[in-house]
Amino acid sequence: MDPTLTAGIVGAVGSVAGAVIGTIVGYKLNNSKADVDFYLDNRVWLYYYESCFSMYVPITVVNEGSKSFTVTSFEVELTSPTNQKWKLAWEDFAEENSHKGEGWGRGKVAAPILVHGRSGTQHHIRLTNFEKTSDEFSEVKLPTGQYQIKLNAFDRNTKCFKSKIGYFNIGTEAAETLEKRRTDKQDLGTWWFPVRSNA
Repeated sequence: MDPTLTAGIVGAVGSVAGAVIGTIVGYKLNNSKADVDFYLDNRVWLYYYESCFSMYVPITVVNEGSKSFTVTSFEVELTSPTNQKWKLAWEDFAEENSHKGEGWGRGKVAAPILVHGRSGTQHHIRLTNFEKTSDEFSEVKLPTGQYQIKLNAFDRNTKCFKSKIGYFNIGTEAAETLEKRRTDKQDLGTWWFPVRSNA
């Protein structure tokens, strides 16, 4: 067979094979599912606001898949050293204003987070418990000891698709200060705690 003809045939077959493989790989990449995860970013802030208890949680949401994904809501389950449990609902995106000489502020109202394919976003979210005692103070009392925080994320079908657990400790000084703030509606000071992944 003529060498030029042979080379032409081999080249043509290679080109067709390359095109087919490229099409298959491209199809798979373009049609892969969303692969969403989120992370607690190592600390939380606690405070009391007008008889309710709030927690600021910095999070990173990542999507390693190619399809976009919507996180519609978050919920925190906080467990005390005495095994008392409270649920906190997502209220808004928090704004840290220390650079203005101010404390934390309310940001945009809680709204779904759209995470595009192969991307990530960072947010501070504020979660709140509105339950009160008979004397109109927050029912969330924080004794000293180790706390567990379980952050649940929900998809468009209001299904919890992922949970993350972290732990932090409240010492004596912090517990005493937070208790005073619980009963003083004018004191909106926060206290931050480092969060770890292991108990």
